[in-house]
Amino acid sequence: MNLKYIVTMILLYTVFNVNAQTTSMWSGSGFFISSDGYIATNNHVIENGIEIFVDVFANGIKKTYKAKIIKTDPDNDLAVIKITDPNFKKLNSLPYAFKMMGISVGEKVFAMGYPQIDLQGDEVKVTDGIISSKTGFQNDNSSYQISAPIQHGNSGGPLFDNTGNLIGITSSGLTSSQNVGWAIKVTYLNNLLDLIPNFPHLPLKTTITELSFTRKIKSLSRFVVLIRVSKPNCDLKTPSELFYKINSTSSYQEISSLFKQAGDNYRTNGSGSSTIQFFKWYFCDNSETYVDCWFKNNKLILAMKSFKNEMCSSTLTDENYKLIKTGVSYTEVNNIMQSEGDKYRTDFKEDGNNIVFYRWYDCRNTDLYFEVWFMNGKVYLVRKGDDRELKRILGK
Repeated sequence: MNLKYIVTMILLYTVFNVNAQTTSMWSGSGFFISSDGYIATNNHVIENGIEIFVDVFANGIKKTYKAKIIKTDPDNDLAVIKITDPNFKKLNSLPYAFKMMGISVGEKVFAMGYPQIDLQGDEVKVTDGIISSKTGFQNDNSSYQISAPIQHGNSGGPLFDNTGNLIGITSSGLTSSQNVGWAIKVTYLNNLLDLIPNFPHLPLKTTITELSFTRKIKSLSRFVVLIRVSKPNCDLKTPSELFYKINSTSSYQEISSLFKQAGDNYRTNGSGSSTIQFFKWYFCDNSETYVDCWFKNNKLILAMKSFKNEMCSSTLTDENYKLIKTGVSYTEVNNIMQSEGDKYRTDFKEDGNNIVFYRWYDCRNTDLYFEVWFMNGKVYLVRKGDDRELKRILGK
């Protein structure tokens, strides 16, 4: 990995351990680039995210919305996301325009963002300084070096010149110095926006130029956002892909070879022609991420996976539960839940019917979930799940 981005990740993330066995909540900063919900940030802020939340602050009130990734530029560490929540209301016109030329060394600048929210709170923070150099880390022409202090959580925040023009996106810094940071030039963000179909026109003029510095900050604050991203604590991509290589002819030995580990034998019932065996293969060093398989006379009859931190949703509401009706397709349920389900697989033929069931977990509490069973691609059973009481009874 490029050293620049190793430095970036060391410095500018803020990480909260939501569930030591499943996910962590990472935070960074961002800013609106359109009044209808498009937001710019760093790619490393949202990379590998399960779900993205945007906290918007206005008049002392925080509102949280769900967002999705629209476009990324990993090479320049940039990303564009968009608020998808139907409760989001369009903002007033942006008060800043992009300034892509005429930036000089020594020019006064200020950065805004949400650093170290676990320590400093979730009020937007402002730091100022100058353009120290027109090149960044190791003479990188895509960035400015700045003296404005930036900390964990500042990633993806805006950098403005003294008149309120947007000139960069804060991205990285040095652990050994408080006054050496880098900001990606806004030209590279503009190039990324050109790749988004039907992206709204950017403001042509900054409207806060004549305001005092404190009034500029007040005007800009409502357009700078806190981004929180739920990320898995381990690599689930590989075991998830391997899971789908299991088929009805797979033997215990073949599955163990596939996962490069022996399965734990949970149960062996019966004997002779009625022998039933149940094995589990665990991943990520925890008890909530596993594949289990049932065999009858050494023939696979059932394969399931439980990767609670692979897919989750913030839409486990009573209203959505009522919309999941008999006969609805998996795609329609995905649209209702605004995310894909975690597939607990029972897709071997049963009396000529293809049976599959999925769970949608609550990202903030994976003990809560909706479980939906499909027969031949259509919903025939829905239930709400809550493992909290079970864990209480078991003393876990």
